Amino acid sequence: MGKHRYPCTGKIKVDGFGAFLEENIKASRHNLQSFADELKKEFDAKYVTLVNSGSSANLVAAMALAERLRAEGKPLEAVTAAFTFPTTLSALSMAGFSVRIIDTEENGFNMCPAALEKALGEKPASLVCVTHFLGFAADMEKLMPLARKHGALVLQDACETMDLRGNDGKQLHALGDLTTWSFYHPHHFSSYGGGAVVAPDKESFRLCDSVAHWGRACCCHIDPAACTAPAGWRHNFTYVRTGINVEMSELNACFGRFQLRDWEEMEKKRKLHYAILFDALQGVPGITTWQAPENSGSPFVFPIAYDTMTGMEAAERLGKHDVEARTLMGGTMIDQPAFANWAHDGNKNARALSERACFVGIHQTLKTEDIRTVAGIIATELKAAA
Repeated sequence: MGKHRYPCTGKIKVDGFGAFLEENIKASRHNLQSFADELKKEFDAKYVTLVNSGSSANLVAAMALAERLRAEGKPLEAVTAAFTFPTTLSALSMAGFSVRIIDTEENGFNMCPAALEKALGEKPASLVCVTHFLGFAADMEKLMPLARKHGALVLQDACETMDLRGNDGKQLHALGDLTTWSFYHPHHFSSYGGGAVVAPDKESFRLCDSVAHWGRACCCHIDPAACTAPAGWRHNFTYVRTGINVEMSELNACFGRFQLRDWEEMEKKRKLHYAILFDALQGVPGITTWQAPENSGSPFVFPIAYDTMTGMEAAERLGKHDVEARTLMGGTMIDQPAFANWAHDGNKNARALSERACFVGIHQTLKTEDIRTVAGIIATELKAAA
């Protein structure tokens, strides 16, 4: 992919990190504990397990929930939506789940409640995996009761958003059983590689922490008084479950702390960029745009759906002006070779939107004057194509 004058993301701020790192590299796990505590405070999260990527967060969450379901004697049957990320599906598969991919809302990005109700009625599922695609909140007010009605656990993939809130103003990660975040550098803020699993209770947190640390019994790094690993020379080497080693590094945790200090400023800029594009394209015929969520976190990007051309054609037109535009994360997962044979309901709505949509960036690293320029280019190109 060539370079663009107006890319989807820019370079992450690193000026001053050297001094911050020198000041904060202290005792072992100092930054890991501090970063987790700061995230909990900023986003009102009860328990946070830090890992090395959003994909690892999804794998840890899937493995933890699979263990819970096996303990309850339930089959590992999951449903998820057509718009998601490949490693979300891969994580479920690796954890042992059989997965069905169901449709999104018409002209929307997230799991359709009616499609979920139909899917659960046709065949029970023990897990509903909800992706808040492109940072737009799924309708948890409808999805949660449907999942609980059928006795299913709920995993929220919130890797493309932060600070996502429902209509009541409460954090959506308070709902369901586990939520995942990503701190990949094009996302809302960066730890230059990292992610987290958010848990609502201590038991779920300790399960996730154990999965992310080889499956070991020792939890002295959390609470020595509560550790149940046997005393003696095997204390640190007693394994009670299948696990992996995906803990975030001290260096990444330190960089995450460095970035998190500017959270309010970054979020304000992202929301401004989204508003500039949204306002500039109002009244332009032949397109669909989406209002940013109110009283909630900013979207990941700015999506546009076209009536007179495909998303690919629009991206090519914008590319001639050096504006980078991308597909909706590659489109529906069932149209990817890796998942073409997975069970699905046709994904009619998602496929239709995927064909006619693309997105441009709103990242906080971009210059606001460039966003205004891009908005003008898009409006001009759309009017010319009408």
